[in-house]
Amino acid sequence: MIRRIITLLTLLVVISSCKAQGNNNIKQNKTSERTTEKFDTSTYYMERQGLEYQFEHYLRGKVRQFGGNNGSNYIEYSKKEKDLFGTYKEYYNRTATLKLVGKYYYNDFDCGIWKEYDENGYLIDEYDQDAPYKNYPWEKVEKFVKEELKLDLFDKKVVIHRYVSKHSKIPIWRIRWQVGIKVYTIKINANTGKIINQVEGEVEK
Repeated sequence: MIRRIITLLTLLVVISSCKAQGNNNIKQNKTSERTTEKFDTSTYYMERQGLEYQFEHYLRGKVRQFGGNNGSNYIEYSKKEKDLFGTYKEYYNRTATLKLVGKYYYNDFDCGIWKEYDENGYLIDEYDQDAPYKNYPWEKVEKFVKEELKLDLFDKKVVIHRYVSKHSKIPIWRIRWQVGIKVYTIKINANTGKIINQVEGEVEK
């Protein structure tokens, strides 16, 4: 009887140990991705003009950096001249380590997978900025703008924005462009791909 009790206790200890080890593995997997990227503060403070530093990089294109004053984080935007999308990065002020990185459309919205790291460089979260618009993704919007509207996406008078309506909770694409004094706006339901609103107006004087 005593031997059986000892055997049961031993099994319980082993099971508990394995369970604890399994939980630790899950926790480790969540934080296994790590970045060692840091903001080059020495070059930034030495080269910046006024409150920001701009330069050309052979891989990243035009780079604009600012921040760092009064304990604020460092911010960097980079985009090649012929690209519609660029990269946003934010670095912790105290450690200069990478905090946030993701892609953005050069006019007005974030896109793709954004990653957030703690001050030690470990990944703590990911955000899929495209998730609400998966039924009518960017590729369809781009095709509509080029083929149906015959607009140039690099034209600064063509602005594309997207958002989730606070009232209806519907994800919406908004396309706005100007021709002379006329301003046109089209809103597309990203769930169905149908135009829900089309407005023509004039530039405010």
